[in-house]
Amino acid sequence: MANMSVRMRRIASDWEQIQRDFTGHKNIIITPVGTEPPEKYHVTYFVNGIYLLPDGKIETLSRHEVEITLHSDYPRYKPICKILTPIWHPNFRDGQICIGDIWGAGESLSDIIVNIGDMIQYKSWNSYSPLSADAAQWAMDNRHLFPIGNVELYMAEADKVPERIEIDLFDDESEEEVITETPEPTPEPEPEPVPEPVPVIPEDDGNDFEITAEELAGIEFVPTAQRIQGASSAAKGKRINFKTILTKGLLWAIIGAFLGFIVSEVLGSTLLSDATAAKLAGHPELVDYYSYDQQANNAFEVVNEYYEDYCRINGLNAEDTNNMGVWIAQASETELTAVEKYLELSDKADEALYNAYINYAGSDEEFFEQVSSVTRMSTAMWSAVIALFIGLLLGLGEGIFYGSGSKAAMYGAIGAVISLVIGFGSGYVAQLMYAELLGDDPTAFMSAFVRGLGWAIMGLGVGISIGLIKPQVKRIVFCALGGLVGAFLGGFLFNYILEIVPNDVVSRGVAIVIMGMLIGLGVGLLEQFAKQAWLKVIRGEFEGKEYLVFAGTTSIGNNSKNSIVLFKDKLVAPHHCDIVLEGSKYVIVDKGTPMGTVVNGMKSERRILRQGDTIAIGNSVLVFHTK
Repeated sequence: MANMSVRMRRIASDWEQIQRDFTGHKNIIITPVGTEPPEKYHVTYFVNGIYLLPDGKIETLSRHEVEITLHSDYPRYKPICKILTPIWHPNFRDGQICIGDIWGAGESLSDIIVNIGDMIQYKSWNSYSPLSADAAQWAMDNRHLFPIGNVELYMAEADKVPERIEIDLFDDESEEEVITETPEPTPEPEPEPVPEPVPVIPEDDGNDFEITAEELAGIEFVPTAQRIQGASSAAKGKRINFKTILTKGLLWAIIGAFLGFIVSEVLGSTLLSDATAAKLAGHPELVDYYSYDQQANNAFEVVNEYYEDYCRINGLNAEDTNNMGVWIAQASETELTAVEKYLELSDKADEALYNAYINYAGSDEEFFEQVSSVTRMSTAMWSAVIALFIGLLLGLGEGIFYGSGSKAAMYGAIGAVISLVIGFGSGYVAQLMYAELLGDDPTAFMSAFVRGLGWAIMGLGVGISIGLIKPQVKRIVFCALGGLVGAFLGGFLFNYILEIVPNDVVSRGVAIVIMGMLIGLGVGLLEQFAKQAWLKVIRGEFEGKEYLVFAGTTSIGNNSKNSIVLFKDKLVAPHHCDIVLEGSKYVIVDKGTPMGTVVNGMKSERRILRQGDTIAIGNSVLVFHTK
């Protein structure tokens, strides 16, 4: 692949077009730097822009200096654009110019130059993937002031002189950096991965507590009529039991989301890194690039911390690009070493990407698709880890709530496997959706909505996994809906949380925990709304606990194989009784136990249950409720 000749032909073509477009232009002066065709340009704009004074006032500036460098990977990757004069703009910071929203490999350099001029005038700006969060917020609050200038730069306007405007605005808040990646365009979505079969963990038969007939014979049975006297009138059949929601799902989902976030951050530079994603996506030639790129990003964080500490100690504005040069001039040997390390790693990353490109046998489009597929794989891996822990903990919580260690292990496995598979698929699909639905300049609502849709798929998987623990159609539907709605709200709120908490790691953690909380709340609430019949414990070891009575047969006993496990009560037999739905009636059937099953103070081998009936099983008293 004759890359150098292609690159130089493009650079020569850019130079010829720039001479045609800007010779004699009254508002833009282009000065080539170096030999011709130049690989660097100095661009002077005579248009209105604005900058922030130290006292918080906004002032206009009618002359702006920009430097454009056509690096070794141009035009495959966007040129490096830096502004050398002060500016207050969402897409400019520390001399950097974010042209991600206007760049494309087919975009001419002339178009880029004009678009930067339009950005300076606030004719074009993007507050939803900003370099400067404070400037973005200011711009959103002051849309009525724009554009600052109205010069049409696609033609040389000899008689149009930029008019200055006066803006009186005070802003005492300091700027915080928030950098959000803008998705690159991706091809049409691929089919969503099909979930793998869920493993079923076998359980051992037998009595969990090895209760023998001899032990039961030695226990004196206390008549239950006295113990349950007045119990029926004291028990309220509330439709929504928030204690159950809290102990059964909400807390477990929050813990799962938090653990998933911690693990994803810890493994972010190793097992969940872009380098690993490149291997899994089948592109080992990109591994070196992503490895060096990750190291360069880590090194930059160190450099940026040194710089911001310097500005804070000396009372300087870290947003002012001039202060960067002052810091470099006064930097210690340790700080300069950090800068050199960052530059070295950045160069290695560029070299690795360049080598991967020139050695690639396919077309440019195919190469870019490889890079995009790595991004999708990385997002899918992250999503899978988050979903795995939420599903795992919700499954464990379900099993523990119903009183069975072995069921907790089985439910946790079910929740983890299904959530992992669908979480992976949701991350992959979400990355495709960003490119397909967001467009070049999405509104805040659209950005939040698309993120919510991506997260909702993950929540759907978590909800389905919890619904499959007790596989009934209505329960699966309601659990899936609860997970979907809860995760959508968590994803939808992410961008807004990012505006409140400018640290991207912290804001991501807050959003993930909120998502977990909403999934647990959604699953719990919808399960409560869906329940047709339930038992509430009003006496005994599990007082206050509420158990759902399912369609078909709900078994009760102290063995983990039962639907409801009263495992701490030795007066409860391994399989004590069943509640069976016969038509529209719920019937309780004793399984021939020595202690018997007592309904409203009377031993009953078989009895139709009605709203408010009190059931004594061993030392536990439960009240039956229906809708």
